[in-house]
Amino acid sequence: MFKEWCKDAMLAVIIVLILYFFLWPMSIEGDSMERSFFAGDKVLISKVLTMAGKYQVGDIIVFRGNDRGKDIQMIKRVIAVSGQKVEINNGKVYIDGVLQQETYVEGTTKGNVNMIVPEGEIFFMGDNREFSCDSRDMGTISTKKLRGKVVLRWFPFTKITLY
Repeated sequence: MFKEWCKDAMLAVIIVLILYFFLWPMSIEGDSMERSFFAGDKVLISKVLTMAGKYQVGDIIVFRGNDRGKDIQMIKRVIAVSGQKVEINNGKVYIDGVLQQETYVEGTTKGNVNMIVPEGEIFFMGDNREFSCDSRDMGTISTKKLRGKVVLRWFPFTKITLY
């Protein structure tokens, strides 16, 4: 009986560890990603993909950040990665001199930015640009702070999307 219980407990621990690294559930809070994600949406994130550096411009990432003095989990879109030049001018976003066609953006992209993303860092923004606290305010973040990459929205069921 005890031996069987130990096997079941070990199996449960292994399953939780696999889920923790490969597909961890998360609930969306706030409005900074609106039009793409809304408060209450449910997603699965992969920690393994971010640990392996498998993210690129346009991917949606999760990390711990400081928003108005509160340490919270944030979800944002990768706009540029290490070595890329980011320019924001007159509401338009340029990466390495190329105007970005951001069909997912809600609102106007305010601010003026002209920088090269440092090594090991990411420039990120929310899709709801007028209501997002992001790299325009906080600067870039270290890739070491990434908690995961969104791979699937599974709720609401009418909006199931693979990323």
